[in-house]
Amino acid sequence: MKQYFLSCLIAGALLTQVACQSNKQEKTQMADSAAVAGKVDPTVDYLPEPMPTRLADLGLTRDSHWRGVNLGDPFTAVAEHETEKPFEQDASHVGYTVEFKNLESADMLYYQKDSKVSGIDVDLFLNSKSAVSTYQSDLKPYFTTRYGQPKTENGVTTWNGSDGAQVTLKDVSKGKDYGLKIRFRPISTTVQ
Repeated sequence: MKQYFLSCLIAGALLTQVACQSNKQEKTQMADSAAVAGKVDPTVDYLPEPMPTRLADLGLTRDSHWRGVNLGDPFTAVAEHETEKPFEQDASHVGYTVEFKNLESADMLYYQKDSKVSGIDVDLFLNSKSAVSTYQSDLKPYFTTRYGQPKTENGVTTWNGSDGAQVTLKDVSKGKDYGLKIRFRPISTTVQ
């Protein structure tokens, strides 16, 4: 009787494992299909659940390039989504800072051309090399799901989305100053 019970228990565990792997593979294929199509599919969750605190703190959304703002949006949309007072502003851009609990921060510069958002630069100021690696390990799969497979050249990872956006991610750490730079530009614009 013990062998029969043990055999049933093992068979049940194996069936559960196979079912979980199949479900995970199906969700991955759905996300990959949406990324290839270049469209945000509301049935696909682009942000992992639970979302890593780092991504939540950055304000990433499923339907925008950065913090609720898309390239090509009216420039007035920036002020609607950023709640803090800008740290700099002129005719060509506006900049905001977000500070995190661990004394890390992010500066966001939103550029405009013809009263539309024409580019977004994000500078992440981090505390350590491990923080840089952790942010990269969260951001790379998020951007890959959104914009397709990246290309990496000279330390810069670039995604070219079918929505016309080019996203770059670069480790800009020097000495004891750790950080990442993220840029959003139309694909036709050269990103340095």
